[in-house]
Parts: sequence; structure tokens; C-alpha cells
Amino acid sequence: MKLAIAGKGGSGKTSISGTLCRVLARSGRDVLAIDGDSNPNLAVTLGIPPVEMDSLPTLNREMIRRGENGPELTSTLDAIFEGHGVQAPDGVKLLVMAHPQHAGTGCLCSVHATVRSVMHEAANGENEVVLLDTEASPEHLSRGTTMYAETMLCVVEPYYKSLETGRRMAALGRDLGLPRIALVANKIRDDREREAVETFAERHDLEIAGFIPFDENMPGAERAETSPLDFAPDTPAVQAISELAESVAPWESVAPRG
Repeated sequence: MKLAIAGKGGSGKTSISGTLCRVLARSGRDVLAIDGDSNPNLAVTLGIPPVEMDSLPTLNREMIRRGENGPELTSTLDAIFEGHGVQAPDGVKLLVMAHPQHAGTGCLCSVHATVRSVMHEAANGENEVVLLDTEASPEHLSRGTTMYAETMLCVVEPYYKSLETGRRMAALGRDLGLPRIALVANKIRDDREREAVETFAERHDLEIAGFIPFDENMPGAERAETSPLDFAPDTPAVQAISELAESVAPWESVAPRG
């Protein structure tokens, strides 16, 4: 299963991405998480201490070469993870696309191509999942970084700008030919907000994969500089994300990890 999580900045996509990864790993999946944001924060949501953030290895342009059919990886995924990956809690493997440390260092075109190639090569087995947490912009779509995703979830909040951003990203995903695109409505406080998302989705012919309630424990985890799953594992939002995980990657016969 190849997943991409998109959304407007502040929508909660990274919190959802990290929690999804760990829930899927606990279900018995072999999970590779890719932080595709040039301002990376997925590691903290996965439960990696913030003090380690600046020292995390990143991908680089030497990992791809020009092949007959376009960019291709210069080494195996195992070798890439061994040299540039990080082990996160619950067995999740993490790759970080980039973490610019200095201004004026140029564009990230080559590492976008690297991520696209990793997405192509990864998670081709029955119980494997690769999840790409995209940048809070349409760049991953305009560059085709997400072109190999089987499902793209657009995280939205129940107000117009966020919903419209989700619609635009869904349109770009359709243009890429992604097999499944769906909204995830986050921070829902009441039936009125749920209905607003449902009305917008119906108007624009968009699937809704799930609703996640507003939950004070989510910003609480941010303030505590830890993952939602470690901060409050039984909180309503985490439970809703667990249900979302089952809907996008059904457990089937995979045995949960004890």
C-alpha cells in the first residue's frame, strides 16, 4: 500500500500521518514513513525526541541517476535506509527528504525525484506500507512526487480555505491519475461542522475517508513535544485515526503486534 497525505499548513496532516504509521505498524504492517516536507516534523509525531531533529540524515541527489525510463535509484531501498534512515517506535522506518540548514542552498528538485523513485520501489509486498507526508503546498503534486501513491488523503478542516485547498489538491491528484483520493475531515467539533464538510464534498464529487474530532490532546501532545499516540493513546482523535487506518489499509489476516 502506497499512501500520500496532503493538506493545508496547520490542518493536522503530520499528526495524522505519524499516528497512522504507528497504528499500521502495530497491526503487523512493515511501514516506511517518508517526511516529504522541507520543514520536517514527522519524526516528533512518530515519537523520536525533538533533540534529535537537527541530526537526522536526509536524502540526497546522488541516490538517483537518469535511466532509460527516467530517474531511477542508484542503490537498493535497504541500502538507502541503512545509510540515511532512522528507526522510529513500533518498528516504523523513517526517511527524511530534506532539512535545509542554510539559506540560498538551491531548490530541492533532485530529492523530490528521489522520493518519487522510493515511492515507486517501496511497499510492493502484501503487508508493506509506504506513507509520504507531503509538504503543505501542491508542490509534490505539480512535480509528480506523489504519482505512485495508490491512495491520497487530503486533510481538511471545516472552513472554506482549508476545504478549497483539499479540492485543489484532489484535482491535481486526479490529473496525476491517482487511483483513490479522499478527504479526511479533521478537528470536527459538532454536527454543523461535519455537515459543512459533507456538503462541500458532495458539491465537488469528493469522497470522505473519515472524520476526526477536535481533541485537546492533539495540541497537548504538541506542547509536550511528543507523539499523540504516546501522549494520550486512548483519546478520541487517536481512536478515529485508528479507524481511518483500517479503512485505507484493512488489517486482513495481518496479526497485530503485541
